[in-house]
This record gives sequence, structure tokens and C-alpha cells, in this order.
Amino acid sequence: MPALLLLTGPFAGRRYDVVSQLTLGRSPSCDIPLEDDQVSRRHAQLFLDPVAGQVRLRDLGSTNGTLLNGQRLALQEEAVLRPGDRMRVGATIAVFEPPPVSIVDEPSGVSSASEPGHVPIEEVLPHVGAAAAMYSAGTALLGATSEAMVLRRLAEETVHALNADRSAALLSGPEGLRTAAVSGAASVEVPRALVQAALERKELGRTDTALCSPLVASGGLPFGVLYVEREESPFTEGEGQLLASLGRLGGEAYTAVRSRGEAEATDVPWVTPLGTSRGFRGLLEEARRAASSVAPVVLHGEPGTGKALLARFLHGRSPRALGPWVMVECRQPLEAVEVALFGRAGAAGQPPVTSAVLRADAGTLLLRHVEALPRAAAERLARMLARRAAPARQGGEEPVDVRVVATCAAPVSRLASRSEFDAALARGLTGFELEVPPLRERRGDVPVLLEFFALRAARQSGREAPVLGPEARRLLADYPWPQNVRELELVAERLGRVYAAGQVGIAQLPPEIREGSVGHAPRTLPEQVARLERDLIAEALRESGGKKVRAAELLGISRPTLDRKMVEYELTLERGPRG
Repeated sequence: MPALLLLTGPFAGRRYDVVSQLTLGRSPSCDIPLEDDQVSRRHAQLFLDPVAGQVRLRDLGSTNGTLLNGQRLALQEEAVLRPGDRMRVGATIAVFEPPPVSIVDEPSGVSSASEPGHVPIEEVLPHVGAAAAMYSAGTALLGATSEAMVLRRLAEETVHALNADRSAALLSGPEGLRTAAVSGAASVEVPRALVQAALERKELGRTDTALCSPLVASGGLPFGVLYVEREESPFTEGEGQLLASLGRLGGEAYTAVRSRGEAEATDVPWVTPLGTSRGFRGLLEEARRAASSVAPVVLHGEPGTGKALLARFLHGRSPRALGPWVMVECRQPLEAVEVALFGRAGAAGQPPVTSAVLRADAGTLLLRHVEALPRAAAERLARMLARRAAPARQGGEEPVDVRVVATCAAPVSRLASRSEFDAALARGLTGFELEVPPLRERRGDVPVLLEFFALRAARQSGREAPVLGPEARRLLADYPWPQNVRELELVAERLGRVYAAGQVGIAQLPPEIREGSVGHAPRTLPEQVARLERDLIAEALRESGGKKVRAAELLGISRPTLDRKMVEYELTLERGPRG
């Protein structure tokens, strides 16, 4: 049955099945009552169309509107919901889920050879022996969220599994072994012969009272050791096998957490691209069409226009939305790019790195600044994409299904024609090409973006966004934004943090914005002072509603001085609304 999962708001985490219809609103009579001042009494409705088998969303004439994937629905407009669609009502964000796979009963009259049995899962799980030890260790390691946690839990589980006195997980490096985690003692001393057997020959080392196994993941060399001591009785052969298994399991868990951390460190956050200008709405529509395809997508445009964010939006709207999202920054040095794209076998002190192409199997691989990809790496990547294969952890290759999205300063076909890009990779990226416009070509989106970024920054400190004065708003709208959305985001976040819940006039804006435009700003000191003085007087006149006495008080000057300055700067009096 299709359902709506609430991600934020007063009922975050709740799931509502769409049986026939669901009404959202502030009224207690609604199916999903939301105590939110931004929500109308009957705000929006989801209803199931039994004929078409679709779930539709309709705005019920709300005051603040209903957003679907960042776009506001028109009054009484109906939109068909697709898996992964996100809707927003006030402070509540929800995601639409598709109907799950149904589990049906056997048809009546059909008998089976035996009646199904029912056993509590607690009775099925192992409680003693090696199987119980591996189950306990596997559960603990799967729940680890950092490399240090993996090693700490591995040492603890080893002590329990082998009924040992103490255990340690140690990592190797150029300076030698370093203790990463110890259980059962403050420190341990590991015999050098056991360490050499584990690290150099990939062997299980043993004495009467100690065992030492390599920490290793598939496709690599040992990068550490797992050591255990027990004084009362010698270790058995079965216990040696168990330690070797724990060393391998710990090596895989450590490598997986490390790879996941590297991927998350360079991730692009999930934010729906903002903009209401006609050109930007057209771009989003093109992105939606491209999302439903399996063809590669190249997003090109000036730096800072939001190409990576649009790529993330495209992935979230595609059938691969629930699959992996992997990003590779192609401006890194050659060695780093090759390790990220193609992986690396493990070595002393270096756990193996899984290929980004392999990690992106059944998902999307984003190549940021693909024009900077070194030629050797581009040629190898083109061959892999043509074969639909990726380097396997155990060596060789294995088949993958990866959708490639790339960002670039210019169309790759144009760069390839000028011999500035590998021709084979350019052919491999042939598909959709979307041009992301610079901010100066979508000036109508500047106020929306400013409000969003400033509010987000202000609310991080629990305050409201600043209020922009008319002159400040005009200058921000007229500024050419040479660094595009990235520059606007930085300016808006600074205003949101420094002037939260306050007023922002011309004096609070950065100098380059106060000067109006790059390359045409006043150069001499008298020119800059005159420009600033004129803007401050204009701002004061607006704040005072055109009352000169009040404006002079705000500026700290006399009324005659104000009159003289207004004539000097050719300022006319525009009376605002009276308060």
C-alpha cells in the first residue's frame, strides 16, 4: 500500500498509509493534524485514484502553499506522486513511498507437504560456541560508525569469544605498530615473531599463551594484527581458526567504515535547487526528464552555479534514488584520483580502498570537474564504462550498472574537439547535456536564495533571519554575483549570523556590493565616501517614512545639513507608509 513518511515537523518519523485519501491541516479533524501556524486548517490532500492506480496530491487553497519537490502547487492543482517525491506543508517535509511488494496467502484448496513451523527468533540464533561468537562480533562490527569503534569492538569481542585475559587490535605503519584498541589491560606487549608472521607472511602466529592473526580485507595485504593472550590454558586449533576469522571480519569492517567516511566527507547535501525564474524552471524540467533515463548527464556552466547540487537533485528524482550516491573530485592529483576511481589493494598501514565505480553499482557516480581528469585516468575510465565493469576487491573485474553524471565548465564535446578532453570518455558521456545558467541571468531568483540561506544560518543559532532594507535589497539584486550562487550563499550566511533578527541596511553589506558592480566602483577615497554617504541618507529617508526630521536624527545631522546633502546628491523624497 502506498504511504507517506513524515521526515520533519511535529510528527516526524510517522508513516501514514494512503488507503483512499489523507488530509493534512491544522484542524483536529484532519487525518494528519499538524500544530503549525504555517499550515492552514485544511491545507492539502492525498487521494488514491483506483482506476489509474496513482496517488495524487492536491492543494486545498492553503495560505502558504504546498511544495512538491521544491515547486509550489497552484490552487486546486493536482499532481501525480512518484516514488521518492518530497512534499512540504509548513515545517513538515514528507516523502512518498511506492506500494511495497505484497505477500499473499496460498490459494484455498492447495495443501503443502507439511504445516509451516513457527519458532521465536531468539531460540534460532546461536548462543554458544564459535557460531555465537561470530554472530556477536558481526553484529557489533556492523553497528560501528567509526574506524576507532571498529577496532575497539573487535578487541572486546575477541576477549569474550576466546575467554581470554586481554586482546589488542594494532595497526602497522612506516613507524611500526601502534596500538589502536586494547581490552582487558592497559597495554600489551606483542612478540615480534608473531607480528612478522602475521604481517609479512599472512600467517596465524601462536605460542602456548598467545595468538596473533592478521587484520586483512579481501584484495589486500595485512594492515594490522589482532592479538590475544590467555594464561590458564593453551589455545586450541579451533580457537585459532576463530581468531583468524575475527581478523578477517574486522579487516572488512574497518575498510568498509573507512570507505564510507571518505565518501561522506565529499558528499553533496540533499537540498532541492531553489529558483522561480522561467529559465531555471525550464532547467529543472529538463533535469526531471533526464532523471528518468539511464543515459549519462553532463552539467556544464560557470563555477559556483550549483551544478553538483543539481546532480544530487537528478539522482534523487531517478529510479536509482535508493541506490548509492558516490562522488569523485577530479581536480585531485593523479594518484589520488586513480585511487578514488579504481581503488587500491591493501598494504602495510594502508587498508584497501574500494573503487568508486564499484561502490556506485546500481546507483549514480558523480564526476565533479571532469575536465580536470588526468588523461591516463580518463582513458582507463572510458574503457571501464564501455565494458560496464569495475575493479573487484579480490582482483580482476566484476560487472556493474552505474549511471554517470559529470559536471564541467563547458560541453565535453567542445573540449574534445579542441583536444582538451579525452575523446573516448567524451563519447562515453554522450547523453544529456544541461547548461546551468549563471546567477546574473536569473536575477529573479536572488531574493529567494538570499532569504533561504540567511534564514538557514540564523536558525542555526535559534534566531530569525535579518530584515533587508529597501536600498540593501536593491543593491543585492543589482550586484552581478561573479562567483554565482556560491558567493551569494556566503554573503547571505554572513548576514544571517551577524545580523540575525536585526535590520540590514547599506552599511552592513560587503564593500563590493555597496560599490554596485565589479569594475565600475568608485576608485578614489572621496568618490567612495560620497557613494556611501548618499546610500546612507537614502536608507535613512526610507526608514523614517520620508520624515526629514526623523531621518536627520537617525543620521546624527541637522535638518539644514540633510536638505543640502539631498540637493547635492539629487535625492528625491519618497514617502513610505505611515506607521
